[in-house]
Amino acid sequence: MEEWMRDLGLAMNITACGADVSQLEGMADACPINESGYVILTREDVIEVLRQSL
Repeated sequence: MEEWMRDLGLAMNITACGADVSQLEGMADACPINESGYVILTREDVIEVLRQSL
């Protein structure tokens, strides 16, 4: 599937979309936090997910 997505020219990480580590906190602040999900993510959790997506 990854190869197919690359063939379509889709970004495979947020770095490919122009994001860098300096923007992670702002991006996390823009994410709504849903407190009723299966796993409730904190702001720090969201930052870590974004960091792993660089």
